[in-house]
Amino acid sequence: MSHGIPIALILTTFNSENFLEDSIKSVFSQKLLPNEFIIIDNGSSDSTQSIANQHSIPFFVQRDGLVGESRNLGLIKTNSPLIKFLDGDDILADSALFDLHAGFQSSHADLVYGQNLNFVDRTESEENQKSFAHTSNPIHTAMVLNSLLTRLSFAKYGLPDQDNYSWNRWLTKAKNSGLNMHKIDELVGHRRIHDSNISHEESAKKELFNLIATNLKQKKSNNV
Repeated sequence: MSHGIPIALILTTFNSENFLEDSIKSVFSQKLLPNEFIIIDNGSSDSTQSIANQHSIPFFVQRDGLVGESRNLGLIKTNSPLIKFLDGDDILADSALFDLHAGFQSSHADLVYGQNLNFVDRTESEENQKSFAHTSNPIHTAMVLNSLLTRLSFAKYGLPDQDNYSWNRWLTKAKNSGLNMHKIDELVGHRRIHDSNISHEESAKKELFNLIATNLKQKKSNNV
């Protein structure tokens, strides 16, 4: 792909054959393309790799950890100073990389984030359409989908854990250690709600609620 901006786009997948084509197209449709674009797969048993091969995207497989480990391997396999993670079932807005990069240029923050919108996949069950993970309102908190990070931020604050729930844990730790964040107003991503979302798992909900409780306790202790 032609080189646009110094961003490594790391797309993580696991049995993503039903969604991966949309995610890939959203990268190739960017107003400005990333400098690097690779896929890290978590050991899929479907046609995920075949789809990646059709687009001649560098494809790496790791089976030792979960999505956190896949992202960490993506950091090893790339060199660009800015990092954009994308899950294999989500979609970038056409100007996502342009807008996030513009936010970085104006702020030089460790992390720049915009807005994202959830949308329900047509195969989604009625039960999960009502999940706490789904809202039709724009989400304007720093999530994997809507964030751009500097590679140096991982040198400063360490790598995320290798499990599926490491993003919020890493972000909380980094923020408490001085992570410099910058918010932009633009919509940068569309998160697909479907039956296999990790956030629907009970363990994911427990992890999130425990993290919220820990943050509240920390804020109370800081105010004493």
